[in-house]
Amino acid sequence: MLFVATLTHSPERCWAREENERKAEEWIEGMESKADQSGVELHGAYVTPNEHTFYFVLAADEFGAVSEFLGPPLLHDHDAHIAPVLSFEQAADAVLEEGR
Repeated sequence: MLFVATLTHSPERCWAREENERKAEEWIEGMESKADQSGVELHGAYVTPNEHTFYFVLAADEFGAVSEFLGPPLLHDHDAHIAPVLSFEQAADAVLEEGR
């Protein structure tokens, strides 16, 4: 199952701030390893620095694996919206299947 996670933080909790740099470096360096340990496949990780927002595209068998991957510390410093998503093709197939 695919998930899109959108995480936002205040300027005060920004990981680019000097007092948060170490935490950010450790998490980024361990991101791939944490994904493997959590049972998550990382399809993409993006940031919009001027909006203080991170975006992750993740695949996992269950929501709990996504929660494990993202926190802590991410879920301690960010507000998160995590949603399961379908490709357009999958959604169209589901709609067509319902109509049959």
